[in-house]
Order: sequence, then structure tokens, then C-alpha cells
Amino acid sequence: MKAATLRAPRQWEFVDVETPEPGANQMRVRLQQVALCGSDMPDYHGVAPSYPVAPGGSGHEGIGLVEACPSGKYAEGERVLLWGFDRDNGLFQEAVLTHDEGLLRLPVEETPEKVLMSQLLGTVIRPFRKIPQIINQHVVVLGQGPTGQLFDSTLRNLGARSIIAVDPLDYRLDVARRSGATHTLNPLRDDIESGVREITQGAMADIVVEAVGDADTYRLAADLTRRNGTVIGFGVPDKAGHEGEIQLPLLHMQRREIRLVMTVNAGDNPYDDYATALDWICQGRIDVEHLITHILPFDQIQPAFELFANRPVDERPVKVVLQY
Repeated sequence: MKAATLRAPRQWEFVDVETPEPGANQMRVRLQQVALCGSDMPDYHGVAPSYPVAPGGSGHEGIGLVEACPSGKYAEGERVLLWGFDRDNGLFQEAVLTHDEGLLRLPVEETPEKVLMSQLLGTVIRPFRKIPQIINQHVVVLGQGPTGQLFDSTLRNLGARSIIAVDPLDYRLDVARRSGATHTLNPLRDDIESGVREITQGAMADIVVEAVGDADTYRLAADLTRRNGTVIGFGVPDKAGHEGEIQLPLLHMQRREIRLVMTVNAGDNPYDDYATALDWICQGRIDVEHLITHILPFDQIQPAFELFANRPVDERPVKVVLQY
């Protein structure tokens, strides 16, 4: 079967690997769709421990059909949600082995790209289990990629008073309005701190979501947060040289008693968060289909990553998905 591997930074190629046979407590799933994620970018930009990266790469947002399940716990042809980050079994390949229990079954009557978003939405839902009050809160979301857009939608669903979307790309801000943002600010022309102060009538933000993964935006997040407010740290550093580490304005945050909630996945029991996400999507409480702007065939993984990483304005990319 075909698998993709990062031969070197920013250089994907395909290799032939044997179709894996499931062992005890395993089943084989044939991939249908896999979405590119911001957390795929560090390896792509050059910070993987070594190259080439194992076949399958860092792919971890996917759905597929059960192809073989010796235990019979899942029926052949059932659609399931795949998650997790496993460098030895990434989803950028035609089929993978996974555990034969605990996977979320997906309704076949829904379009694949719609239920695919359950994985990312589930990770966005996670931090709000740690924050008791969202109703009537002022919230700023820094970064309006796919994750930021889902934060907008989730905050609207949970009753935030104002949802202030911040991004330097106007087309993303246009999408943010549809996703649930009540206000938008572009740092290339707006003074963000002044804008947030005006929108909140001087109160500043109760919660700021950092969905970029950059030291400058963490500093901005702290500046925008009121005393005793909360910063949600979700963004993943994606450039070579970061090596997963960024400098945080800790003293500044300590003096203002700002709470920092760090998260990037769905916790110890991801099933609950993904199941909640699937319910919200299928009930129509959150619209996700408008976020998927590009669906490319699996053999176009190289241009797909270039599109996702470079974000050409004329292409207006938000979420990029590979079709198998």
C-alpha cells in the first residue's frame, strides 16, 4: 500500500509499505479522509527528531472504514474517527492498525468532511471543561485558522457575550463572522489593545485564546486579559528553531494573577470530548463544513502542505483535507 513520508523538511514523497495485519486487540482501518493540522507543521518545517520521518508522518485527524477486525467488536465497513499522534503509525498512509475498542463510530449518512471535524472540535471543547463560566464573558480569539474558527463557534454555543476574532488575513476574518465572531480586528491596521478596550467598554477580556503558538501573541494575550482573567494556550509553534518552546510573559501574568490553561488535545479520555463534538455537529449546533476550503487527493500531499503552510490569499485556505 502507499504511504507518505517526509524525506526532508518540506519534502514529501511516497513509499510502498506492506499492508499491516491486525494482531490481538487490533483492527485495520482504511483511510477515507485526513485533515492537515497546525501540529503537523513542526515536522514539515524541520523540527522532527530525525529525517526521514516514519511512513504515515504526523497525520492524526482522520476517518476511515473498518477493513478487518478479528475480534468482531467493529463490523467491516463501519466508519470510525481516528485520533492521536503516533510517529510510528501516522495517518498519511492508506491504512493503519488501531485498537479494536474505544473508537467513536460515525454516522454514514453524514458527509465525511463534516464528521471529520469532530476530532479538532473535540480538542477545542476540552479547555472549557476547566473553565466554569463562559456565559456573558468577553473573549478574544487570537488566530483564525481552523482551530480559532472552532473556538469562535464553541464560544457562541456556550453563550459568550462578545467574541473578538483577531487575524492579519481579512478573508479569515470574513469566515470568522460566519463562525460566530461578534467583532473582528486585523493587527495590520487596528490597534488590538485599544480595540478590545473599546469593545469591552474598558473591562478588557475575561478570556483570551492563543491559537497561534508564538511568543508575541502570548504577550499580546496577557496584555488583553483583565486582572484575574484566563489565557487558554492552544497554539503550537510551527517554525524551525522553536523546537516546541516559546518564552511566556510569566512575571507579567503573575502580577495580574492571570490563569493559564494549557491544552492541545482532548485529555485522558478523548472519547467524551469527541462524542460531544460529533453531537454538536450532527445536531446543527455548530457549522463546520464552511471551514473545509480545500479537498485534495492523497497523492497531492506536497501541494496540500504548501497551501496550508503558505496560506496564499488568493486561495483563501482555512482547512485542507486529503481524500483517499
